[in-house]
Parts: sequence; C-alpha cells; structure tokens
Amino acid sequence: MLKRALLILAMLLSTACSWGTDSESAIGRVNDVKGNPRLFRGHRYLELGPDSNIEIHDSIITGLSDKLQVTLRDGTIVRVGQDSELTIQEYSGRARPARLRLTSSGGQYRVTTGKLFRRDGSSLEIGTPVVTILAGSADLLVEHAVDAGTLTVVQLGSDSIRIKNQFGETELLHQGEMSTISFGLLPSQPAQIEKSELDAAIESTSLLIRR
Repeated sequence: MLKRALLILAMLLSTACSWGTDSESAIGRVNDVKGNPRLFRGHRYLELGPDSNIEIHDSIITGLSDKLQVTLRDGTIVRVGQDSELTIQEYSGRARPARLRLTSSGGQYRVTTGKLFRRDGSSLEIGTPVVTILAGSADLLVEHAVDAGTLTVVQLGSDSIRIKNQFGETELLHQGEMSTISFGLLPSQPAQIEKSELDAAIESTSLLIRR
C-alpha cells in the first residue's frame, strides 16, 4: 500500500515539474486565460492556466465561457475564443523560414504571426473541414460555426491570405476584407465589412493582453 502511494506521489511530482515550466519540448506559453480551458496531450486532458507550456500536437479546447492567449517562441500570438478546438500540428520554432501548421474542427481564433514570418518562404497553414487557409506573414481571424456548416475568414493585416478548397479559391489582400465558405461550396469573393463588425470580430478573441 505504501509502495503504491509513493509511486502515485512520484508521478504527480513528475507531472508538476514538467507542466508550467520551461522545457525543450515547449514551443510556447499561455499568457492569459478566461474560464477553464483545457489541453489534450497524448491520452490525457490538462487544465490550462497562465504560464502553462504548449507543445507540438497539443489540442487547445475551450468551452462556452472560455478564452485563451498563447505566445509561441518566435513571438506569434494565438488567441482562442469560446467553444473552439485548435491543434498545433507543426511548428519550426525560431528556424528560418518559419512554419506553423494548425488544424481546427471549429470555433473562433486569431493568429498574428511573429517577425520571422516576414521572411521569404515562411508559411502559416490552417486546415479545417471546410477550407484550407494559407499565408506567410499574417494577422487573421477565423469564425467557424460547426452546426451551421459555415466558416468566415477576416483579414486583420495587409498581407495576402489564400483560402481554398476543392471547388476553388479566393485571396484577401486588404484589412477588413472577409470571405465566407459554406460546406460544399467555393469560397466567396472578398467583401469589406463594417468597422463595427470588425471590432466585434476582434473582441471575440481578445483578452487582457492586446497587440
């Protein structure tokens, strides 16, 4: 009985030492949270809080009242809004050219790439069930209502954002442009949204720390 208790204690201590501290496997760190977001890593769920580490293949999961902000090693900021799931599939760290590949089953999230992504050959890719989003340096926001089968991409920066699926593609070039994609249809042509709508979209993923 004592041996088993000591084994459990050792496991808990090991988890505590590797969670929320700097490590070679960490690619980023949580800056701020609202609510009780979770992380799925390997075969277990972990609670997320300020200073929690993020690793490759981690899936960030938020509920209806949760928000989360993560800063990756190169300065890229990922803001995740409510009722979302976002998985980090690939990340080059501080290597050049920079590369970040994410997948998402739905939700609200904003990705603002760091300075390394301004170099030629750098790439951001976000895979969703509806469309693939491709960019180099970017500041973009995605809203994906799974139950409605629609996804909207909003351009918050000024660099090219390509949106494509098997039916066609479009490109966002100017701040405030958006494209809406419905399941089974090609991406809509860019449309400019009102400033009030743009502010509301930004607020959907904003926390205390802003950029």
